Amino acid sequence: MTAAAPTILVVDDEASLRRLLSFTLARRGFRVALAETGEQAVEMVELDPPDICLLDVMLPGIDGLEVLRRARRLVPDLPVIMMTAFGTVERAVEAMKLGAHDFIAKPFDMDRLSIAVKNALSMGRLSRQVRRLTDELRARSGFRGIVGADAGLAPTVELVRKAVPTDLTVLLLGESGVGKELFARAIHDESPRAGGPFVAINCAALPEALLESELFGHERGAFTGADRRRAGRFEAADGGTLFLDEVAETSPAMQAKLLRALQERRAAPLGGSEARPFDVRVVCASNRDLQGLVREGLFREDLYFRLAAFPVTIPPLRERREDVPLLARHILGEGGPALAAEALERLERHDWPGNVRELQNALRRAAALCGEGPIRAEHLPPGLGERAGASARRAGEAMQDAAEIETLEDVERRHVLRAVELCAGNLAEAARRLGVGRSTLYRKLESWGVAKP
Repeated sequence: MTAAAPTILVVDDEASLRRLLSFTLARRGFRVALAETGEQAVEMVELDPPDICLLDVMLPGIDGLEVLRRARRLVPDLPVIMMTAFGTVERAVEAMKLGAHDFIAKPFDMDRLSIAVKNALSMGRLSRQVRRLTDELRARSGFRGIVGADAGLAPTVELVRKAVPTDLTVLLLGESGVGKELFARAIHDESPRAGGPFVAINCAALPEALLESELFGHERGAFTGADRRRAGRFEAADGGTLFLDEVAETSPAMQAKLLRALQERRAAPLGGSEARPFDVRVVCASNRDLQGLVREGLFREDLYFRLAAFPVTIPPLRERREDVPLLARHILGEGGPALAAEALERLERHDWPGNVRELQNALRRAAALCGEGPIRAEHLPPGLGERAGASARRAGEAMQDAAEIETLEDVERRHVLRAVELCAGNLAEAARRLGVGRSTLYRKLESWGVAKP
């Protein structure tokens, strides 16, 4: 059975060039589809993806570079050769950054074009093969790097899986050390944007002025020391994923700028007036109660709803103790020391207020102390794993103490009878020393069933 001829989509607003390319390429064994405008080309790529695209830079409506962006978003492996009569180095560089396979200037030699087409087709087949193998590996390995995906973390992973194929903004919530950035990277690696960049920034680590520059970039002269233009993280993450860690720590002014950028999908660099578009998927994280901060007026409600399109809470390690042995073996590695039974029991008993990060530190310390032997209880940090036992002991002691506490009436009875004894049975003297009337003392003795001396 003969394989179908590759399809080439020719996009150019010149009718004569379209006819020439259609005739020439058809004679060389290709099927040819034609588009006159950028909008028409994008629609054709979406409905019936070609094997290769010959794309003019100068088009009516959306230009060729924007068509390239959209086409590559629809079909990441689509080889695109840019054509233009205005072949400048700047346009060539921009096209290659956006994923173009090649760039040729008009008028071009047909033999040169034929070679470029064959090379692009070979590269396209190789890219599709690599992607297929990568997808198969992902299907077998699941969420890479997430230890516990088949145990205590399974419900969380299943929830996150539903967000992976979408472009929804994911809000990861959880205590420090639970692995929020690890989840963010897994979301990126499993998503259709896996071929693009993963860019992370800790919003709590930078002052407001520097954070704005880091996120949106700056122009030359925007501030003292800005001797050149610098791209921001939004621009650097174009086509991929931007991870905003500790987003709750941003100031009200920064929250407003962030909201506007996310709403408009574009942002102006510091010191600039022209907003540049970006195509990023945002994943953000916080170890604080964002809804509580909204109620207190410390976090913008409209930004919260923008970020919390798909909220996911990662449970702390103390709520998934079945993951502790799995994590311990993963941290120590295949060639690492073994864990003695008493050490593993201590690890499972500990509450892990620092979560996975604390477990990692404890095991690395223990591995350094144990030498060539297994990790034993004495190699673990002092007090680790004893909290549950200590708590139980304290609870038992408290119950015992509670049982031993006398009632107020018992204390009063013992004190009065001791006073009567010290006064050799003289009730008048005892009443005087106790500071009560003699009749009061008589009534108390009668109520306790004590015969008067």
